Amino acid sequence: MRKSIVALSILGTCTYAAHAQTNVTVYGLLDSGVAYVNKIATPGAANARGTGSRFSVDSGDLQQSRFGFKGVEDLGGGVKGLFNLEGGFSVDTGASGQGGLTFGRTSVVGLSGDFGTVQLGRRKDFIDEVATYYSSVYDFGVFINGVHDNNLDRVGGNRANNQIRYDTPLFKGLVLNATYGFGETAGSTATGQSLGLGANYANGPFGIGFGYWQSKLGTMTGGVNTSSDQGASLGAGCTPSFGHPGDTCIKTWMLGSSYKAGPWRFFGAWSKVLQPLATNGGSTAPLVSKFSGTAGLSPFTAGGSNNNSTNVLDLGVNYSISDSLRLVGSVLQSRYNFVGSSTKGRLRQVNLGLDYAFSKRTDLYSYVANLRASDMYSPGITGGAPGADNAQTAFTVGLRHKF
Repeated sequence: MRKSIVALSILGTCTYAAHAQTNVTVYGLLDSGVAYVNKIATPGAANARGTGSRFSVDSGDLQQSRFGFKGVEDLGGGVKGLFNLEGGFSVDTGASGQGGLTFGRTSVVGLSGDFGTVQLGRRKDFIDEVATYYSSVYDFGVFINGVHDNNLDRVGGNRANNQIRYDTPLFKGLVLNATYGFGETAGSTATGQSLGLGANYANGPFGIGFGYWQSKLGTMTGGVNTSSDQGASLGAGCTPSFGHPGDTCIKTWMLGSSYKAGPWRFFGAWSKVLQPLATNGGSTAPLVSKFSGTAGLSPFTAGGSNNNSTNVLDLGVNYSISDSLRLVGSVLQSRYNFVGSSTKGRLRQVNLGLDYAFSKRTDLYSYVANLRASDMYSPGITGGAPGADNAQTAFTVGLRHKF
């Protein structure tokens, strides 16, 4: 009798384990192509302002290559447990992305149900969804990061560590979002803190979305900002030497919309970036003919030491010739305010391309982009800035495969 009870107990345990087993999916994406850029700074002893053209085999011009695992477990009562682990890498070299982190793209665990979805860990914020839906990053990938304030408006996707993210259930096409990144500094909740809010409404051919993000300075460790927001290090205003731990160093807004009519899809996005801690890095904007600076902490650059405010307008259109072939185009313009100067910088970029789908998993893409800078240094399109020149043209042909 005792043996029968033990056997039934073991059988019941095995049955429960099989019922509660997590459904795990292995997935990935590989994107690689050949790119040409006509002007990249190549200074030397004999020519300090020299430029030269560049051919390269790149990884992730349209989408960053990645591999990942995700799973969902039915916990009963309409509640599900979930996880997502995703790492990035370069197809051309095999090197890990995100500074060598194994799962640097996404590392979250969470719960979902009628209450919405809660996730804990490292991942992108809601502005990434808004940008994907309504900006030209979906069609032109990293080629537009420079004109988007060197990605300070998060159009290309930035991540936050120590994050708790909440998304409401989808209600008649509407979803709301709130995200909080813990600075994890003893004695100060503000130090290294980040905060995001967002909303998106999609109904038939029409969609509109909004996102907001702000970051605060972390503590100084080796001269690097330790904020929960990993994208904050891109901005000069988020360098610890510009302020004090807990000071707000970046504020970003993005608003976008799209409409689909038959084979046509029209979209547009506006974004604004403020760097409240940006200081006077220069009093007179350099002449175009004397451009020799590079992006970063230099004055008169996108996200540079005296760039305290930026506005970006991104407009585009897609046309589906057939189920397999799609034409894409966009025009972008960004305007830059600089502390200590009445001169306003401007970047203008035009993109044209096409995408041909061999199947649902494999497609071939090609596009060309031209970027021009006025009264500021050009950040470049890809592979490097043009240095002494204020214009750059880039071209790529790439292959993307999803599994």
